[in-house]
Amino acid sequence: MRSTGSLYQCYGAVNGDKGKVTYLIEKMEADFAKAKTQLSYTMKEWHMVHNLVDGLPVDALETLEKLEKENPEITFHLVGLEGFEQLIHNLDKDQVEELLGPAATNQDAQNLQVAELQDLINGVVALNESDEPKMTNITPVPVDKLDANVLPKHWKDLISSGWQNAHIVASYLDQHHDPLIGEEIAEMFNTRYKYLRRQDLPPDSIMNGLYEFVTGVGSVAPARQVAAQALLAHLFESCDIFENVTAGATS
Repeated sequence: MRSTGSLYQCYGAVNGDKGKVTYLIEKMEADFAKAKTQLSYTMKEWHMVHNLVDGLPVDALETLEKLEKENPEITFHLVGLEGFEQLIHNLDKDQVEELLGPAATNQDAQNLQVAELQDLINGVVALNESDEPKMTNITPVPVDKLDANVLPKHWKDLISSGWQNAHIVASYLDQHHDPLIGEEIAEMFNTRYKYLRRQDLPPDSIMNGLYEFVTGVGSVAPARQVAAQALLAHLFESCDIFENVTAGATS
């Protein structure tokens, strides 16, 4: 703020709720008025930052345009998911890793740590240890399931990368001391997937939810990323998370 005169004001999801949209507009106006009063000597730019997957509501866009017309001395900017990506792309590698944590490399993917996979699976099972596992009918997935479910490219790439280790996951589960561990894991993710899908979430949000169900929220070490990708690839390939081609794509 002091060096650039740029103020970034952040707003969260409203999920299409009209009452929340009204609250968002009122908060935008109040936030800007407060900033203009208290930071008039230094504020040159006001950035409206949001994490709304489906974009900013029309009413909020109109409010931003109104503020811009009423305050020509201030430069206004809108930063959504695409804007976040652009800002991140403008950072150097060290800054990106400091912000988001290191990303798994191809070399990491080729050296899956079985101990990491074991810890990951134990953590997932612990979430469900009080429930009686249900038998799940596991059948191979059609090879075009990724396209049928309209997954964005980065998730297609991650699942495709995980497939090289999916057989290790299958082998680990087959040799596990608990013969029902595979069915239990499949049932847990089947249930979780249906819970997320029931909320009418887009495919990428569903996959994010499944990924965080495995890893937790926050920065994830490369070895754990590889294990999580392998587990999700195995589940995507062998159990009912996301729709089979004959069942139609999710939306």
